[in-house]
Amino acid sequence: MPRVRDDSAGDSIDNDNDNDNDNDTEASPSAGAAAVRRRRAHHKSRNGCAECKRRHIRCDEQRPVCAHCVIAQRPCLFPPLQVKPARRRLRAPHEPPHDPPHDPPHDPPHHGHHLHHAGELNGQSPNTDPDPGRPWFGQGPPSVPPSLPSFEESFPPHSPYEPGCGPEHDAGAMFTAQHLVLLHHAVTMDDCIMARGQTKKVVDIAIRRAADAPYLIDQVLALSAVHLATTSQDPQPSSASSSSSLSSSSPSTLRHQATELQTRAVACFTRHTRSVPADDAASAIPRFLFAATLSLHVLADTLAEVHHLHHSRFHVFIDRFAECLLLHHGIRAVIRPTWHDLLRSELEPLLTVTRDAHDRVAARATNANADAHGHGHGNGTGAGLGRPPSECARLLALLDASDLGPSTVHACREAVHRLQWAFDLYSNLDDPDGGPHAASAFAVTVGAEYIDILRRHQPEALVILAHYGALLHRCRRFWIFGDAGACVIRAIAQHLGSYWHDAVAWPLQVLQDEHG
Repeated sequence: MPRVRDDSAGDSIDNDNDNDNDNDTEASPSAGAAAVRRRRAHHKSRNGCAECKRRHIRCDEQRPVCAHCVIAQRPCLFPPLQVKPARRRLRAPHEPPHDPPHDPPHDPPHHGHHLHHAGELNGQSPNTDPDPGRPWFGQGPPSVPPSLPSFEESFPPHSPYEPGCGPEHDAGAMFTAQHLVLLHHAVTMDDCIMARGQTKKVVDIAIRRAADAPYLIDQVLALSAVHLATTSQDPQPSSASSSSSLSSSSPSTLRHQATELQTRAVACFTRHTRSVPADDAASAIPRFLFAATLSLHVLADTLAEVHHLHHSRFHVFIDRFAECLLLHHGIRAVIRPTWHDLLRSELEPLLTVTRDAHDRVAARATNANADAHGHGHGNGTGAGLGRPPSECARLLALLDASDLGPSTVHACREAVHRLQWAFDLYSNLDDPDGGPHAASAFAVTVGAEYIDILRRHQPEALVILAHYGALLHRCRRFWIFGDAGACVIRAIAQHLGSYWHDAVAWPLQVLQDEHG
């Protein structure tokens, strides 16, 4: 006798098991229930995110960000949900041979049909998945450190659900009303998102170059979303209009939107610049601004995680911070071939802020060296490259007394000189709040050899990073840094223990003396 298939049961079973269903024989109710339970245990995620599919792991299909991507801090992109056609119901022999003439079509249920709204989550969450609400530092150590986008990263071919960019996608809606609100926020918060007086200029260039460099406007909007997520708990009075417009957007939603925009910007940047020479002057301005805003975004995301740092997960933060420093090296690759063109461009007022401070540092170093040479000795606190002032003098003494190999000592010495230059840059900036210039200067110029040593968690490299935390603490009025410098110093001091207490004594003293 032909079998009658029940719709509700048939639609809940995987397509991969259809052939097994045809071969099934009549069984008892208990055996059938056991079979259903066995199939549910092996249910595959049909509507999982692209990242989980790429990593060949099961996705819990929670939107806007699945649990795996929350833990790994990876961009989570979902394909558009495909509405399955209704399966034709097999009729039993005793049913009439014709269907009712006005019977409406029966749509089979599918997981996540209501998840087009970003704020809603799928109710189905397997117990084996980690709690997405916990900080990612609290999870077990990942098999590989969380990856960050880099300028050397290769992206997969354009997929049907990947956000597009360029003229071939102009027909689609690339920007939403929420993006316009983020744009308004960037314009109205001119002196807050970037260094003083720079945001308006960058936004103006991003809009003007949106046709040939759409990656720049995407990254500007992403940075605006990160700023709004960071400051939404305590909005500035001048941003009342933009804050009220986003009153329904939580910081987590804003950060997710920032990640989506950043992912789209990085992919678009890679496609647009793949065939562009490194010294191409026509695209030098948007490429440089993209690199600068992306570095601020990544630095903000990295330092934001230090607040959730646990001693047992210290290595996770260090690995992530090393990835952040490596990404900053991409800025040097973008800047170097077209630096002189940029200095003669409309960006000249923005670039001279750091250049003028550097010139003042060099002039003072020259005068200090001349005085030391004239007297035949120095006081040990001059600003010359060979004799850094007090901020980093203790670091050189530490390296002199260490038993590290020559190459390791050399790499750490170079990092100390770069850090001292960043301290001097901070002291000679016209901006009383410091802005991001000095902290970014160290991240951009520190050598790759030091980053490798930092990855090994060499204590001397961690002590240097603690001194960098003191620089971040001095720049704490800039929204990206806040109390991140203090958190970095305390975390490193706790990790190293009492044996290295003298080595980190100065950064800890800075926290006591320079507060408020």
